[in-house]
Amino acid sequence: MATPIPSNECVFRLDEVAAATGGMVFGAPQDTIVRGVATDTRALGAGALFVALRGAERDGHLYLDEAARRGAAAALAARGRRCAGLATVEVDDTLVALGDLARYHLRRMRLAHPLQCVAVGGAVGKTTTKELCAAAVRALFGETLATPGNLNNLIGVPMTIFMLEGNHRAAVLECGTSIRGEIPRLARIVEPDVAVVLNVDVEHSEGLGGLEETADEEAALFATASRALVACTEEQLVMERLPRGAQVVTFGNSAAADVRIAERAPDAGGRTRITLILSPRLIAAGSPARLDTELALLGAAAARNAAAAVAAAAALRGRPLEAAELDALARALASVAPVDGRLVIRTCGGVIVLDDTYNANPRSVRVALEAAREMAQARGARLLVALGDMLELGALAPAMHAEAVDDVMRLAAPAAFIAVGPEMTAAASRATALVRRDGIVTAPDSAAAALVVRALARAGDVLLVKGSRGIRMERIIEALD
Repeated sequence: MATPIPSNECVFRLDEVAAATGGMVFGAPQDTIVRGVATDTRALGAGALFVALRGAERDGHLYLDEAARRGAAAALAARGRRCAGLATVEVDDTLVALGDLARYHLRRMRLAHPLQCVAVGGAVGKTTTKELCAAAVRALFGETLATPGNLNNLIGVPMTIFMLEGNHRAAVLECGTSIRGEIPRLARIVEPDVAVVLNVDVEHSEGLGGLEETADEEAALFATASRALVACTEEQLVMERLPRGAQVVTFGNSAAADVRIAERAPDAGGRTRITLILSPRLIAAGSPARLDTELALLGAAAARNAAAAVAAAAALRGRPLEAAELDALARALASVAPVDGRLVIRTCGGVIVLDDTYNANPRSVRVALEAAREMAQARGARLLVALGDMLELGALAPAMHAEAVDDVMRLAAPAAFIAVGPEMTAAASRATALVRRDGIVTAPDSAAAALVVRALARAGDVLLVKGSRGIRMERIIEALD
């Protein structure tokens, strides 16, 4: 489910590349033009700039000759790694330089014409909120670039920025992290007008550490926002990290929220009617304070994400919203479809499957369990839960998997719970020994779990399938097709 990096037609002179990255040009005139930036020789167009990145498995510098054969006009490479026959801009660190070049492009696009920018971060819900936010911003500002899929890291964010063209009036960029220091670097690249931090919870603990460290990392997205910050009133770890004196627009269930979720009514088909109440400071005189819409999304988290999108759009607008703009926002939110692998409803062999196989961490598990329980109750159906290991939790893994098993039984109370993978199996086995609960089945991997689910599931059941990417929980769904 990895999102392919899209191509771009971004144009630079080599002296611009050197100035933006602190590099030096070798092998070509300073005014040589490059068109398009690529990090993979297979995606190179003639005349493009090839960025040689060092990865865990591959070093892009080994492909400089290939880039030249494929018609690259120049390469961005580490000092001393130039290639005969290929113009080179040499820099200290090509990954840092990629971000610096993207920041330069974003700045020059902002100088050329009005261009609004929103950055979206947080532990859970970034991609769906990014889609909702992009729809809302598009309704108010026009042509809007949004991060394709989940290209939210130090490669994906710059490569998204290179897609900006003259017709864009806004950009909504998703910013993610798995190691300390990643969000501060992304914040310096994006320099958003509005920064949204949805939430903080246990995620990528191997690289981020505990909750306090994770909160510091996520809240670093606020540091470079020039206009406003958006945060949830119920997220204490985020709220207490808001810079003093900043312009803040809040969302949530609290009466104090600027965009408050007043009503939420899910139906059996997987849609959710919501009512949002906006603070008087966000709406023009004579305009209604109420925004009603119907989301094609499941669960309470979807309503929070929609409220975050409205808060971000209102903050970006910078003036009270008119009635017609509220109507446009309502239509925009209703048009957003679920993102692949994130609580997508599928019917497989008569079983209603909630495909949440993209990834998993403790909070996203709770979100999915609550949504699955709501759907099963609305349909009067049996609920089955197939939950795989949550990866990259480090020393916290045993405790977090034990908590996840408890969440399954407490929040969802399924007719059957299939625990998949070594961590989830161990946690489920301990729970079975302690509470002697029936309906818990363990499987060493998703292939084995697929056989268990095929034997247990029957037409009309609701089945939640979720786990980290490395567990490949989609195999279970494929076995039902």
